[in-house]
Amino acid sequence: MAQLQSYIDKIPDLPLAEAIQAIIDLTPGLTVSVSSTGEYIIDHAIYEGQAHLNVLGSHYLQCGRRCQTEHAPFHLRLLHLTLDDVFDKLYGPPYQTLLEGLDTGSITLPESAEEGCACCRGDPDALILAGFSTGEALYFSEAEYKQIWNDQESSGSRSLWRDGEGWVDAWIMASKEQVEEAMARDLADGLSSKL
Repeated sequence: MAQLQSYIDKIPDLPLAEAIQAIIDLTPGLTVSVSSTGEYIIDHAIYEGQAHLNVLGSHYLQCGRRCQTEHAPFHLRLLHLTLDDVFDKLYGPPYQTLLEGLDTGSITLPESAEEGCACCRGDPDALILAGFSTGEALYFSEAEYKQIWNDQESSGSRSLWRDGEGWVDAWIMASKEQVEEAMARDLADGLSSKL
């Protein structure tokens, strides 16, 4: 049997399509528990050992960002989108367990030397539970979005702030329906060009 943590640790080194598929293949067999120090621990029936859900969660988030930066094709973005509900379900019930454990005293969080809130630090559990990761793969650069959808209304946008530079890297979010429509249009265009 292969080690669960070793399998998870290899995911960021895979090409994007393989990384997303590796996460999809792994998630159905996962069980999540919460340690006495509040860590999300995962087990899998096929793999030996335990691993940290936040490490896998980090890879899921990274794949969503890679869909943007690597200008992933529509089908790959939609494939990543299927993981949004999966990760919501992986974190949701254990989070309730964590809250109950904190309330009863059976779970004690260690003191953290890290500054800022968990979302600002980029903690996977915080980002996923707050819904900040939902639709991550559906962000397109401003130029890409305008090229594909012209002036269609978007589902949202975001920009990155860099000290000394101001707002940079504007990203516009398409809806799932927009991406599906664009993919169907590309498929139809491809078929008609072969006739």
